[in-house]
Amino acid sequence: NLSRAYGMIDDAAQKGAEIAVLPEMFFSPYEPVSIRSAAYLAERAAEGLRERAARHGIMIVAGSMPWRGDGRRFFNRSFVFGRSGEDLYQHDKIHLFDCSPPGGPSVMESDFIMPGDALGSFETPWGPASVIECYDIRFSPVAQILADKNIRLLFVPAAFSLSTGTAHWEILVRVRALEIQGFVVGVQPAHNPGLRYVPYGHSLISSPWGRILYDAGQEDAADVVNIDLSEIRDIRERFPLLAHRRRDLYTTSWLGGS
Repeated sequence: NLSRAYGMIDDAAQKGAEIAVLPEMFFSPYEPVSIRSAAYLAERAAEGLRERAARHGIMIVAGSMPWRGDGRRFFNRSFVFGRSGEDLYQHDKIHLFDCSPPGGPSVMESDFIMPGDALGSFETPWGPASVIECYDIRFSPVAQILADKNIRLLFVPAAFSLSTGTAHWEILVRVRALEIQGFVVGVQPAHNPGLRYVPYGHSLISSPWGRILYDAGQEDAADVVNIDLSEIRDIRERFPLLAHRRRDLYTTSWLGGS
Protein backbone atom coordinates (compact mmCIF):
# COMPACT_ATOMS: atom_id res chain seq x y z
CA ASN A 1 0.00 0.00 0.00
CA LEU A 2 2.83 2.41 0.78
CA SER A 3 4.56 1.90 -2.56
CA ARG A 4 1.20 2.19 -4.32
CA ALA A 5 0.57 5.52 -2.58
CA TYR A 6 3.98 6.77 -3.72
CA GLY A 7 3.20 5.70 -7.28
CA MET A 8 -0.18 7.43 -7.28
CA ILE A 9 1.39 10.66 -6.03
CA ASP A 10 3.99 10.44 -8.80
CA ASP A 11 1.18 9.88 -11.31
CA ALA A 12 -0.88 12.80 -10.01
CA ALA A 13 2.15 15.10 -10.08
CA GLN A 14 2.86 14.17 -13.69
CA LYS A 15 -0.75 15.10 -14.50
CA GLY A 16 -0.18 18.57 -13.04
CA ALA A 17 -1.62 18.22 -9.53
CA GLU A 18 -0.66 20.95 -7.06
CA ILE A 19 -2.02 19.13 -3.98
CA ALA A 20 -2.14 15.36 -3.44
CA VAL A 21 -4.43 13.95 -0.74
CA LEU A 22 -4.34 10.44 0.75
CA PRO A 23 -6.98 8.60 2.83
CA GLU A 24 -7.00 7.75 6.53
CA MET A 25 -4.48 5.02 7.49
CA PHE A 26 -3.51 4.90 3.84
CA PHE A 27 -0.98 2.07 4.09
CA SER A 28 -2.94 -0.27 6.37
CA PRO A 29 -6.39 -1.85 6.53
CA TYR A 30 -8.44 -0.15 9.25
CA GLU A 31 -8.12 -2.99 11.76
CA PRO A 32 -6.25 -2.88 15.10
CA VAL A 33 -3.84 -5.73 14.34
CA SER A 34 -2.94 -4.34 10.93
CA ILE A 35 -2.49 -0.81 12.27
CA ARG A 36 -0.20 -1.97 15.07
CA SER A 37 1.84 -3.97 12.55
CA ALA A 38 2.08 -0.99 10.21
CA ALA A 39 3.14 1.51 12.88
CA TYR A 40 6.84 0.75 12.47
CA LEU A 41 6.60 2.08 8.89
CA ALA A 42 5.18 5.47 9.87
CA GLU A 43 8.42 7.45 10.12
CA ARG A 44 9.69 5.91 6.90
CA ALA A 45 6.38 6.76 5.22
CA ALA A 46 6.52 10.36 6.40
CA GLU A 47 10.08 10.77 5.13
CA GLY A 48 9.16 9.24 1.77
CA LEU A 49 6.28 11.68 1.39
CA ARG A 50 8.46 14.65 2.34
CA GLU A 51 10.90 13.60 -0.36
CA ARG A 52 8.14 13.30 -2.97
CA ALA A 53 6.65 16.65 -2.07
CA ALA A 54 10.05 18.27 -2.62
CA ARG A 55 10.80 16.28 -5.77
CA HIS A 56 7.53 17.21 -7.46
CA GLY A 57 7.04 20.64 -5.89
CA ILE A 58 3.55 19.74 -4.68
CA MET A 59 1.75 19.88 -1.36
CA ILE A 60 0.82 16.51 0.16
CA VAL A 61 -1.96 15.96 2.69
CA ALA A 62 -0.64 12.65 3.94
CA GLY A 63 -3.92 10.97 4.86
CA SER A 64 -3.11 9.58 8.26
CA MET A 65 -0.80 7.04 9.83
CA PRO A 66 -0.36 5.41 13.25
CA TRP A 67 2.07 7.62 15.15
CA ARG A 68 3.76 6.74 18.42
CA GLY A 69 1.59 7.47 21.45
CA ASP A 70 1.63 6.02 24.96
CA GLY A 71 3.27 2.70 24.06
CA ARG A 72 -0.03 0.83 23.81
CA ARG A 73 -2.02 3.16 21.59
CA PHE A 74 -1.16 5.41 18.67
CA PHE A 75 -2.18 8.84 17.51
CA ASN A 76 -4.11 8.78 14.25
CA ARG A 77 -1.97 11.52 12.75
CA SER A 78 -2.25 13.44 9.50
CA PHE A 79 0.74 15.39 8.22
CA VAL A 80 0.75 18.13 5.60
CA PHE A 81 4.01 18.54 3.68
CA GLY A 82 4.78 21.69 1.74
CA ARG A 83 6.15 22.02 -1.76
CA SER A 84 9.74 22.01 -0.51
CA GLY A 85 9.13 18.94 1.65
CA GLU A 86 8.75 20.95 4.85
CA ASP A 87 6.27 20.05 7.60
CA LEU A 88 3.39 22.52 7.33
CA TYR A 89 0.84 21.08 9.72
CA GLN A 90 -0.22 18.02 11.63
CA HIS A 91 -3.57 16.92 13.02
CA ASP A 92 -4.33 14.13 15.47
CA LYS A 93 -7.84 12.76 15.10
CA ILE A 94 -9.95 14.36 17.84
CA HIS A 95 -13.08 12.23 17.99
CA LEU A 96 -12.67 8.46 18.34
CA PHE A 97 -15.12 6.08 16.72
CA ASP A 98 -16.39 3.84 19.54
CA CYS A 99 -19.62 2.83 17.80
CA SER A 100 -21.76 -0.08 16.65
CA PRO A 101 -23.52 1.25 13.54
CA PRO A 102 -26.47 -0.57 11.95
CA GLY A 103 -24.98 -2.96 9.42
CA GLY A 104 -21.66 -2.98 11.29
CA PRO A 105 -18.86 -3.35 11.85
CA SER A 106 -18.47 -2.38 15.51
CA VAL A 107 -15.23 -0.52 16.24
CA MET A 108 -13.69 0.58 19.54
CA GLU A 109 -11.11 2.99 18.24
CA SER A 110 -10.09 4.09 21.73
CA ASP A 111 -8.65 0.59 22.29
CA PHE A 112 -5.79 1.38 19.93
CA ILE A 113 -5.94 5.14 19.17
CA MET A 114 -5.29 8.14 21.43
CA PRO A 115 -7.40 11.28 20.83
CA GLY A 116 -5.88 14.57 19.79
CA ASP A 117 -6.80 17.86 21.46
CA ALA A 118 -5.81 20.51 18.90
CA LEU A 119 -7.49 22.14 15.92
CA GLY A 120 -5.67 24.64 13.75
CA SER A 121 -5.01 25.76 10.21
CA PHE A 122 -2.17 26.33 7.79
CA GLU A 123 -1.52 28.71 4.94
CA THR A 124 -1.50 27.65 1.30
CA PRO A 125 -1.12 29.66 -1.93
CA TRP A 126 -4.89 29.29 -2.22
CA GLY A 127 -5.81 30.54 1.23
CA PRO A 128 -6.18 29.13 4.76
CA ALA A 129 -6.74 25.37 4.98
CA SER A 130 -7.24 22.73 7.63
CA VAL A 131 -7.47 18.98 8.14
CA ILE A 132 -9.90 16.90 10.15
CA GLU A 133 -10.18 13.12 10.09
CA CYS A 134 -13.06 10.76 9.43
CA TYR A 135 -15.34 10.77 12.52
CA ASP A 136 -14.38 14.42 13.17
CA ILE A 137 -16.57 15.40 10.21
CA ARG A 138 -19.72 14.43 12.13
CA PHE A 139 -19.26 17.23 14.69
CA SER A 140 -20.71 20.50 13.48
CA PRO A 141 -18.92 22.74 16.05
CA VAL A 142 -15.60 21.76 14.48
CA ALA A 143 -16.73 23.15 11.12
CA GLN A 144 -18.12 26.28 12.76
CA ILE A 145 -14.81 26.95 14.50
CA LEU A 146 -12.94 26.44 11.23
CA ALA A 147 -15.35 28.83 9.50
CA ASP A 148 -14.35 31.45 12.09
CA LYS A 149 -10.74 30.84 11.00
CA ASN A 150 -11.73 31.71 7.40
CA ILE A 151 -10.86 28.23 6.14
CA ARG A 152 -11.19 28.00 2.35
CA LEU A 153 -10.06 24.38 1.90
CA LEU A 154 -10.90 21.54 4.29
CA PHE A 155 -9.23 18.17 3.77
CA VAL A 156 -10.87 15.11 5.33
CA PRO A 157 -8.87 11.87 5.16
CA ALA A 158 -11.41 9.22 6.12
CA ALA A 159 -12.23 5.51 6.13
CA PHE A 160 -16.00 5.28 6.34
CA SER A 161 -17.27 1.71 6.21
CA LEU A 162 -19.68 0.48 3.57
CA SER A 163 -22.64 0.89 5.95
CA THR A 164 -21.83 4.36 7.33
CA GLY A 165 -20.51 5.61 4.01
CA THR A 166 -23.62 4.62 2.09
CA ALA A 167 -25.83 6.35 4.66
CA HIS A 168 -23.90 9.50 5.52
CA TRP A 169 -20.63 10.21 3.70
CA GLU A 170 -21.87 12.42 0.87
CA ILE A 171 -24.30 14.24 3.16
CA LEU A 172 -21.55 15.13 5.62
CA VAL A 173 -19.08 16.30 2.99
CA ARG A 174 -21.70 18.56 1.41
CA VAL A 175 -22.99 19.96 4.72
CA ARG A 176 -19.49 20.80 5.97
CA ALA A 177 -18.79 22.60 2.69
CA LEU A 178 -21.95 24.63 3.23
CA GLU A 179 -20.91 25.43 6.81
CA ILE A 180 -17.41 26.65 6.01
CA GLN A 181 -18.49 28.10 2.64
CA GLY A 182 -15.39 26.56 1.12
CA PHE A 183 -14.26 23.43 -0.66
CA VAL A 184 -14.23 20.10 1.18
CA VAL A 185 -11.99 17.31 -0.13
CA GLY A 186 -12.92 13.99 1.45
CA VAL A 187 -10.58 11.11 0.58
CA GLN A 188 -11.37 7.47 1.28
CA PRO A 189 -9.68 4.11 0.66
CA ALA A 190 -10.98 2.19 -2.34
CA HIS A 191 -13.84 -0.22 -1.71
CA ASN A 192 -12.48 -3.69 -0.87
CA PRO A 193 -15.08 -6.36 -0.02
CA GLY A 194 -12.34 -8.79 0.99
CA LEU A 195 -11.54 -6.94 4.22
CA ARG A 196 -13.23 -7.38 7.60
CA TYR A 197 -13.67 -3.61 7.74
CA VAL A 198 -14.98 -2.89 4.25
CA PRO A 199 -14.22 0.69 3.12
CA TYR A 200 -16.94 2.55 1.26
CA GLY A 201 -14.73 4.29 -1.28
CA HIS A 202 -16.16 7.37 -3.02
CA SER A 203 -13.61 10.09 -2.44
CA LEU A 204 -15.51 13.34 -2.96
CA ILE A 205 -15.00 17.05 -3.55
CA SER A 206 -17.80 19.46 -2.67
CA SER A 207 -18.07 23.07 -3.75
CA PRO A 208 -19.00 25.88 -1.30
CA TRP A 209 -22.55 25.56 -2.66
CA GLY A 210 -22.69 21.90 -1.60
CA ARG A 211 -22.38 20.60 -5.15
CA ILE A 212 -20.38 17.41 -5.67
CA LEU A 213 -17.66 18.23 -8.19
CA TYR A 214 -15.95 14.85 -8.14
CA ASP A 215 -16.75 11.29 -7.05
CA ALA A 216 -14.01 8.68 -7.41
CA GLY A 217 -16.44 5.76 -7.17
CA GLN A 218 -15.19 2.59 -5.53
CA GLU A 219 -11.80 2.36 -7.21
CA ASP A 220 -8.31 3.69 -6.48
CA ALA A 221 -7.85 6.97 -8.29
CA ALA A 222 -5.07 9.47 -8.96
CA ASP A 223 -7.33 11.93 -10.75
CA VAL A 224 -6.65 15.65 -11.01
CA VAL A 225 -9.61 17.93 -10.32
CA ASN A 226 -9.59 21.67 -10.96
CA ILE A 227 -11.54 23.92 -8.60
CA ASP A 228 -12.56 27.53 -9.09
CA LEU A 229 -11.63 29.44 -5.94
CA SER A 230 -13.67 32.45 -7.05
CA GLU A 231 -16.74 30.43 -6.04
CA ILE A 232 -15.81 30.97 -2.40
CA ARG A 233 -15.90 34.75 -2.66
CA ASP A 234 -19.11 34.68 -4.69
CA ILE A 235 -20.98 32.43 -2.23
CA ARG A 236 -19.74 34.33 0.83
CA GLU A 237 -20.85 37.64 -0.65
CA ARG A 238 -24.29 36.30 -1.53
CA PHE A 239 -24.74 34.41 1.78
CA PRO A 240 -22.72 36.19 4.51
CA LEU A 241 -23.30 33.49 7.14
CA LEU A 242 -20.58 34.63 9.54
CA ALA A 243 -21.94 38.17 9.59
CA HIS A 244 -25.44 36.85 10.24
CA ARG A 245 -24.54 34.71 13.25
CA ARG A 246 -26.33 35.85 16.42
CA ARG A 247 -23.27 35.95 18.60
CA ASP A 248 -25.30 37.80 21.21
CA LEU A 249 -27.34 34.60 21.61
CA TYR A 250 -24.89 31.73 21.07
CA THR A 251 -21.18 31.03 20.67
CA THR A 252 -18.96 28.16 19.60
CA SER A 253 -15.58 28.16 21.36
CA TRP A 254 -12.52 25.94 21.03
CA LEU A 255 -10.97 25.07 24.39
CA GLY A 256 -8.16 22.83 23.17
CA GLY A 257 -4.82 23.58 21.56
CA SER A 258 -4.10 24.94 18.11
